[in-house]
Amino acid sequence: MKIRFFESISSFCRSSSFCKSESGVSVAVAAALLLGIIVATMTTVQLNYVPVWKEDAEYAHTSEVWQDMSRLKSNVDLLTAGLEINPNAKIVINSPVQVGGADVPFIGGTTTGGTLAINNDVSGLLINVTTNTSTGGYDSGADLYYTGTVTYRPTNTYYVDETYSYENGALIVAREGRSMMKLAPGIVLEEGSRANRSAVNLSIHAVVLEGPRGVVSSNTVEDIKLTSKSFKNLYTYTELEKEIYNNTITSASVTVYTENTEAWEKYFKISADKTTLQRGTDYNLTRNAHNVTFSLSPVNKDLYVDVSKAVIKVGAGV
Repeated sequence: MKIRFFESISSFCRSSSFCKSESGVSVAVAAALLLGIIVATMTTVQLNYVPVWKEDAEYAHTSEVWQDMSRLKSNVDLLTAGLEINPNAKIVINSPVQVGGADVPFIGGTTTGGTLAINNDVSGLLINVTTNTSTGGYDSGADLYYTGTVTYRPTNTYYVDETYSYENGALIVAREGRSMMKLAPGIVLEEGSRANRSAVNLSIHAVVLEGPRGVVSSNTVEDIKLTSKSFKNLYTYTELEKEIYNNTITSASVTVYTENTEAWEKYFKISADKTTLQRGTDYNLTRNAHNVTFSLSPVNKDLYVDVSKAVIKVGAGV
């Protein structure tokens, strides 16, 4: 009787190709390791680098918008100056704004957009001038009831949102509930002398943006069309007024209606600090939820006020 012995596995594998798969295992292990490295690298890039890249891109876009809004104010100032020289001038300037941007190439993200609003925010001026007689005073009334705005609001994901607002002749930046005036309006307070007496001059060159309300959401470039329309002197106090009618300005006030009250309060304070006027004696400054009032009643100083109004037609070129 024959006794059968089982052949050892090692002997079997030496004589058979069944167990000869070491190379296949190595390839599978290498592929798994490579896949793990790729996933780990992509995760690291996505978590640590992509937010930084996108934040940088959004910051760069914010800088572009700032330049565009600064150019918008400059263009309005140019049209205003042109109207003051020639009230019948009809000049058209297109002012583009890079509403969308912040795209990171090759990184699966979409271009960040924003909103461009025209005449959709609180804005306006109220100017009052009183004299020592019943005549010679001034109330701007409906002339400057609404002065118009152009506002850009971003929709950033990583970089802090900064809102840029052109209002009442000024360019203001607002961030996280705070606001700062970056480019000054045509409201100027100066000290000097007239007729050998100390004098305070308040000059207000108001700009009214006239056009329909509208909000444009976009991720591209939007064009704002500016057209000069009219210019008018609303109030001027001169030495002739004083000599003929014996009118003397006793006080004047400027109320600015705005959503950026902090910026306007600081602007008036800085303007007054550049003079010798004393708060509580020569002027007062009050701030409410949607307006700031600057009141002048200088002691032992003559007060002169000049008010003009330039109207610029504004509209989105879409």
